[in-house]
Amino acid sequence: MRFSSRLRVLASVGFVSLVGAVHCGNPPDVTSSGGIDAAAGQHATGGMASASGGNHGINVTTTGDSGSAACDPARGDECAGSSGNAPDPTCGDGLINVDGEVCDDGNTESSDGCTANCTQTEVNFACPTPGQACVSTVKCGDSTITGNEQCDDGNGIAGDGCSKTCQLETGWNCEVAGLPCSAAKCGDGVLAGAEECEYAGSETVGGKAGCSAECKILSPYDCATSAPFACALTVCGNKTIERWENCDDGNALPFDGCYQCRSEPSCTNGVCKSVCGDGQRFDDEACDDGNSKDGDGCSSTCRVENGFACTDIVDQPPLSIPLPIVLRDFAGQGHGQAGHAEHIDFNHLTGSGVLGIVAPDLGGSDRPVYACPNGNCDANPGHLYIGGSGQRPNTSNALNFAQWYTDVSGVNMTLPSQVLLTHRDDGSYLYDSQEKHDNGEGTPIDFFDPIHKQGLVGAGFESLASCSPDRNVSFTTETHFWFEYQGGERFKFSGDDDTWVFVNGKLAIDLGGLHSRLNGQFDLDDDTDAAGADTADGTAAVVTDLKKTAFKVDLGLKPNGIYEVVMFQAERNECGSNFTVTLKNFNKPKSRCQSTCGDGLVASDEVCDDKKNDGSYGSCAPGCKARGPYCGDGKKTDGEACDDGVNLSQYGGCAPGCVTGPSCGDGKVQSGFEQCDDGVNSGAYAKCAKGCVLGPRCGDGVLQAKFEECDDGNRKNGDQCDPNCKQSDVK
Repeated sequence: MRFSSRLRVLASVGFVSLVGAVHCGNPPDVTSSGGIDAAAGQHATGGMASASGGNHGINVTTTGDSGSAACDPARGDECAGSSGNAPDPTCGDGLINVDGEVCDDGNTESSDGCTANCTQTEVNFACPTPGQACVSTVKCGDSTITGNEQCDDGNGIAGDGCSKTCQLETGWNCEVAGLPCSAAKCGDGVLAGAEECEYAGSETVGGKAGCSAECKILSPYDCATSAPFACALTVCGNKTIERWENCDDGNALPFDGCYQCRSEPSCTNGVCKSVCGDGQRFDDEACDDGNSKDGDGCSSTCRVENGFACTDIVDQPPLSIPLPIVLRDFAGQGHGQAGHAEHIDFNHLTGSGVLGIVAPDLGGSDRPVYACPNGNCDANPGHLYIGGSGQRPNTSNALNFAQWYTDVSGVNMTLPSQVLLTHRDDGSYLYDSQEKHDNGEGTPIDFFDPIHKQGLVGAGFESLASCSPDRNVSFTTETHFWFEYQGGERFKFSGDDDTWVFVNGKLAIDLGGLHSRLNGQFDLDDDTDAAGADTADGTAAVVTDLKKTAFKVDLGLKPNGIYEVVMFQAERNECGSNFTVTLKNFNKPKSRCQSTCGDGLVASDEVCDDKKNDGSYGSCAPGCKARGPYCGDGKKTDGEACDDGVNLSQYGGCAPGCVTGPSCGDGKVQSGFEQCDDGVNSGAYAKCAKGCVLGPRCGDGVLQAKFEECDDGNRKNGDQCDPNCKQSDVK
């Protein structure tokens, strides 16, 4: 038996014969005959002793005779090769040390990056460090389809058609690597891509209308996002915020922050913030298309969405504008029924336009404040007024006045309503109760009777006034609207009986209390937008029938600021009833948003956009609503080797890119499908065989007498058949 010089050890106990291999990084195991040196820290038991030389770092196993233990690789021994000096080089030893080796990951297995014979690196692997595992070069999210990837949209995120492991998700198409995936088909039972709902034919889903043939939800419906994808009408007033709504306070009243399930502007110290989705684009909004829907170009936060351009519709103003009002119905003197209280301020007092009844600033609850000069409310001009046949004042007292515009159970009944302002040739919007209109029962009238037989009359607590025709005449109105101050805005009111208009919390028009039809108007300082500084200075030029000479009121407005106009009016005596409102330059334009085909951004209503959009192969078709011929359309086009519409074969079929998939004989080893592939696959000794499996070779356990002296089924050092299938002198 030959020995390696590095395996000879001299110890103080005499000559020690070594037959085991030295372990890298561990003390060598030693078999010894001879005495035991207790002083060296050795211990003996019976005829065998296990010794540890503390000064030598050597583990020694001794026997009582001269026999020796064979080197055992299974034990982890590093056994000597046939040369007697070092292990014989072989595939699987973790070294590139044999002719023809291109990799060696420390084993003789295929499908892990390095083939079993160490002659080829498998496709989509790199083996940079001998002795260590090979690493996959496939990277999901790099916009390239490789390995077992079925798609790669460039992000490695699940839920968008291509999973985080780059597998195609059900219901999606991922036509072009690196680009977003899209819904496979509207109505396929999978909600995907830009689809909002699942179409089931005739614009019905689950037996209810609501989903279009393009899988878009139709207003005012909402649709479930899971099977069976049923749609249902949204219900404003159920205290649940649903699609198309941005609030729901459970009532139909305006001016409480939420009206018709749309938020109203919120104001702090007089300055207000616009409401996205009201169809008026104020300066603090990039767009406003009149809804709170995402995906149509203008988002639910009034930002322009990717791939869209939004413009103001200035040449097509709306034909009409609804102006919400709150009505508070009272039983005037002589009209109370069923024991309902009659209010002393209604159908009882007299006047001809008393000024100064309210303070010049709105109160903390945005209500007019009964003027109390020097703290004395009895000094209010309305309370002091004496006129008419009965010598009655215009108002009774502050407490009763506070009930005019406040909800008080048992005193009044609150009703929501609105008046419709129509567009006029001069650009203004007008509502005039003297223009013939329907009273709700098919009868044309030319006076203001918004409550008619509703309210207290309908509840049996009030009788109509005999006014030919009979009407309800004891009520107040409150209305608010918001505007962006530019200068040049105009407000006009004409009517009876009491009217006060506040802008930015400051009194702009005072038509006084209890009067026949009177007119009032203010014009906010004009801003021509000419060169130079703005001329809008925040003031209003006011003129009324009671003060015919125009006078200026400082309202404290700043250009581009959003402010609130509040009007309080009352109908207190029978039978006259008039209400006319004119607004000009208060309305803001609505946004029209359209996707921009050719900008290279794929909008929600576009299939693709590559800027070229000429319909050529791999390009987007004109209009950005369809693709030109592309790999995956199921039609073999010039330049494509194949196209089965899926093209996801990893081996043998049509692969991503519409090329023939890898196959045996192409000279590239496909991990998981082939053990080897040298391009010939002749089956010769140590070569690849037909079917890309390993052919006859050393280590297969079959003796090839022409090439081998032995074959024990492995290629390990330390046994009688060395890694190259030669006889070893290891015993």
